Formats: sequence, C-alpha cells, structure tokens
Amino acid sequence: MTIHYLDVVLMDSVHKLNGERSISAVYHLFKGKKSSQTIQDASLFQLSSYFGCFPGFTRDQLNRSVQKLQEKHFIRKTGDTFIVTDAGKYMLRQHFSKKPMPPYFHGAKYHDKAKMLWVRLSLLVQVLSHHAAQSHQYVPIQRDISVQSWTKSFLKHFRQKKELSEGLHHELDTLLDRLSDQEALLFVYSLTSHERIGRTYQQMAEWLKEDVWYVYLLFWNVLHYFIQSAQKGEAPIMQRMIDDLEFKRVLTTSTHKTLELVQKGFSIDQIAHIRSLKKATIEDHIVELSIHEPSFSIEPYVSSEEQQAIHEIAFQLQTNKLKLIKENLEHPFTYFQIRLALTRMVKANG
Repeated sequence: MTIHYLDVVLMDSVHKLNGERSISAVYHLFKGKKSSQTIQDASLFQLSSYFGCFPGFTRDQLNRSVQKLQEKHFIRKTGDTFIVTDAGKYMLRQHFSKKPMPPYFHGAKYHDKAKMLWVRLSLLVQVLSHHAAQSHQYVPIQRDISVQSWTKSFLKHFRQKKELSEGLHHELDTLLDRLSDQEALLFVYSLTSHERIGRTYQQMAEWLKEDVWYVYLLFWNVLHYFIQSAQKGEAPIMQRMIDDLEFKRVLTTSTHKTLELVQKGFSIDQIAHIRSLKKATIEDHIVELSIHEPSFSIEPYVSSEEQQAIHEIAFQLQTNKLKLIKENLEHPFTYFQIRLALTRMVKANG
C-alpha cells in the first residue's frame, strides 16, 4: 500500500496531538470545522497550518488512512487515541525531508480567502483571454452568480481591458517566478483560457507523475503566496481583488457575540444567561478569544501568577492534558483556567 501525502500529514497531526485527542480531532481539523474546540486544538497543538487543508476529506478516507498506517506499524492505538511509533517518526522525517510541507500554506489564515481569490481570478483570466481573442460565446468557468457579478463590477474600474490583462500577466509572471517550476506549471495549467480548459488536480498529478494530495497542497500554496504578496503591496491588482475580504482571525459567529458582551463588562455567568447558553459554551468562546484576539486580556479569569504556575507544571510534565495538569497543581484550578493559560503559553512560544 502506497503512502500518500495525505497519510503523512495525518500522521504528523497525530504525532503533534501526542495521544491527547481522538482521531476525530484530525478529521475536523482537515475539514476546517469552525467550532471552538477545533480552533483551540489547532492553536494548542501547533496545527493551525493544517486547518481546512483538505475540506473534501471524508470519514471513509480517514478510516482507510488510519488502517493503512496501523498495518504498516506507523501508528498504534492507545485507549481512545493514537500515537506515532518510532518507525512512524522515522518515516515522517524521511517524507518531510524529501517533500516538506509547502512553505506558504497556512489553512487557518488563508484557506477561505484563497478559495474566493481563486474563483475570482480564474473567471477574470477566462474573461480577459476571450476578450483578447474577440470571442464572446463561452461558458463561464465559475457558475456562481455572485462571482460573475463581482467580475463585471471589477472590470468596470478599468477603462482598457488590454491594460488590465498586461498588468495582471506581469503580476502573475513576477509572483510565479519566485516559486518552483512545478508550482508555476500547476497554477498556469489550472487556468481556463480561450485556448484550453483548466486541468483538474487528478489530471495534474498524472501529468507530473506526482501524488494528487501533494499536488492539491502545492496548488493552494500558490494562492496563499499570492495573498501574502498582495498584503505586502507586491501585487496591486491582486490586492484590489481581495480588498473586500475580511482578514480577521478565525472566530465563530457566536464567539463574536460573546466578545461584544465581554467588552460591555458582563461576566461569564451573565453572558450565559443573556444568550441562553451553557456556561461551558461561553468559556469556550473566551478561550477562542484568547487565541485569536491579541489585545484580549485573560487576567480577569486567570492571573499572571496563576498562569505561571500552570505553565511550570505543563512544562515539567511535557503535556497539554488538562486532567494530568490539574491533578499536579497545588491549588484548585478549573479546567477553564488551565485551558486559557495553555493557549497563552503556546502563543508566547510562537
């Protein structure tokens, strides 16, 4: 049985979770589930780059990958979780030395925005290509009416489509020149123009004799790089294409509502009452805020001295397991306080 890049990324996730979360945590991470628990796990276990990396991932694919890794003795079950064996750790090092995770890919920061950039960019390129060929009869590569409306609106800002075509071509040429030839090929041949239909991931993988899961990540790595370059002012047309997209950190809608009430001075119990939610749910929101809002203070809930005490025990035990940390603390801390302290410890360590 061939080990695919999906299996490698899954095993790396299991390794970082270190037996402290079930395999379902990996499933939700790959899918990009916007729950407080998944967002917290991504931050706490330094898995944010994998957040939403494979949105089409299925339970069946998860089960097959886990079974394969078990049969090869790369992972083994321990209770309700899995851990990576010594053989698995060796395999991870070997695979990542040959094919490292694409460097610009960061799911938690860019996966939603990259999808939007792609549908806009792919349609814009198609429209400009047909315009240059004086072809007016074609089926839009993107059927979404909102994307088509955005493209029409965007084109109105440019008097000459030829100038836009040349400017966009120059930007893409400059950006792709900074990436590998493989990535440039993947991106260019994914585009649909007047002359050809864009290739699928599977077609690209067969053409390049490459793992389709790796091809998928390389493709989105290009889009993530485009966004980062645009944000630095290195791609003005691309920047205009994403100007209306929000680049706030990942927060659930419900957490936003809790934040508004926290800012008004309400306590956790009061917010739970106002919103008709469980106290534990509001605590989840507070932990989420501590991860993604730099200015959010957790000291009203756990003092700096208490944070230090929790950090020391976690460091001594080399674990993020809440129960184990709680049992070894001298003073009675709540799980909520321990979670808050741990998330800040992860942020402090980058």
